[in-house]
Amino acid sequence: MNDGLHRRVGFSPAAGHRQPPSLTTGQKAVAYKPDIRIRMTALRDYISIFRSRYMDSLFGLACAVLAYQLAAVLFRGLQVVEPELLQLPNNTVLAAENYARVAGRAVRDASRAAGDLRVLDACRLAYDELGWLWLPVLLVGLAYVLRRKSTVYLLDFTLFEPPEEWKVSQEELISLVRRIGHAKCSFNEEDLAFMEKVLSNSGTGDKTAWPPGIVRCLDPALSQDESLACARHEAETIVCGALESLFRSTSIQPKEVDFLIINCSLFSPTPSLCAMASNRFRFRSNCRTFNLSGQGCSASLLSVDLAAELLQNNPNSIAVVVSTELITQSLYHGHERSMLLQNTLFRCGGAAIALTNKKRLIGRAKYRLRHLVRTQITDDESYSAVFQCEDETGLAGVRLSKSIVQVAGNAMKVNLTQLGPLILPLSEQLRVVWSIVNRSPKRYVPNFKSAIDHFCIHAGGRAVLDGIEKNLKLESKDMLPSRTVLYERGNTSSSSIWYELRYIEEHARLRRGQKVMQLAFGSGFKCNSAVWSCCKQ
Repeated sequence: MNDGLHRRVGFSPAAGHRQPPSLTTGQKAVAYKPDIRIRMTALRDYISIFRSRYMDSLFGLACAVLAYQLAAVLFRGLQVVEPELLQLPNNTVLAAENYARVAGRAVRDASRAAGDLRVLDACRLAYDELGWLWLPVLLVGLAYVLRRKSTVYLLDFTLFEPPEEWKVSQEELISLVRRIGHAKCSFNEEDLAFMEKVLSNSGTGDKTAWPPGIVRCLDPALSQDESLACARHEAETIVCGALESLFRSTSIQPKEVDFLIINCSLFSPTPSLCAMASNRFRFRSNCRTFNLSGQGCSASLLSVDLAAELLQNNPNSIAVVVSTELITQSLYHGHERSMLLQNTLFRCGGAAIALTNKKRLIGRAKYRLRHLVRTQITDDESYSAVFQCEDETGLAGVRLSKSIVQVAGNAMKVNLTQLGPLILPLSEQLRVVWSIVNRSPKRYVPNFKSAIDHFCIHAGGRAVLDGIEKNLKLESKDMLPSRTVLYERGNTSSSSIWYELRYIEEHARLRRGQKVMQLAFGSGFKCNSAVWSCCKQ
């Protein structure tokens, strides 16, 4: 009977207990549609934009309204005394005495009147006189609480200047690679021809720096040294050299540093680079250190963001950031072309940056951090665009995808979409909104030059810089710092934006209040941007 009932309604016992296919955690994450959470996140973003951009203006406006209301109350009080003052003689001494007498009598009369009032009547009278002040007082208090975020200042930064014996020309670089290939039986003539072609089109010049473990191969009697000792020597030379210059230029003592952050993607030894620097300069035992690896060419702004968060939660502190890339052990010895690109692109470089929120040091600061936006793109193509792996023969290297220019463009688009509302004038934002509402086939690209005076765009390669110049509609002079640094130093990874900022300081007329934008992108795929306002001429 039950079987017949099941057949009549089209239901079988087996089907009734069939479980849906189980999904992996990754599949669930891809299929998950947060809906309301996305809307709530967007609302928080709008509130954050309002807080970051307009809270200072609201605070100033509220203070002005409050001052106006108080002035009006005082003016009404003076009108009571004014008729008696007009009848006083013009003699200076007599006038002063009479002014004091009239004012004293007014105070006594007010005190006597206040003593005769009941508490309820006094409160009602105070409300009638000061009732309009509650709104500006409320606005001042609210704006003060919301803008209470501690400001972070860039005290100064220094750069690593490689010694002359580290610098090689393009011809010497190809000669180095050829000798290493012969010694290790790795590179063939096709590989060498490919690297030479890439190098000639890379936009780099004849004075870029390679580490001594590789440059030593210019001597036919010596071979490449990829040992840990040689890599540590490169690290100590760059990191400690930049720090020593920073302490000398800022007059900061190592024991004054509260936070030390060092970022280096490919070389992460034990003990860490932070431990090496702490031991060299004898930092305090309670100095908090952070060693960041694997973050790619965008790591410097990531480190600055971490330092800013630490400073905002720890008033009256100093944070030091060191950004570098150590490439002694990073030379690829295989034949895969997407991995041979790294051999001709990356160079030695480093920067040390001092950040603070100490009031006694603010007057010496060069820049104030206005905004910092971080973007992490999460899709397979972006994730694998810059990927450290092994080739088919087991040789390790960094693979650069052919789509890296497109991936970088997409990441930059997302990042600048978040940064735009924070810095762009209202007219540019309205044009963007109008192009969206009007459903224009080509979305309006805002003019970032209306809000930014100077650009420091990561010198990742000539093709990437060409794409950014075209997409952002920048002029050749806006890209000059990036192209010059790429030519003179090559791709120094995360420190390139600081070499560009130094170029701007030396060749442009930076004025107080001008804004500088740093834009960097790297593996992951990440795009980070920071906006600084100049504090000095």
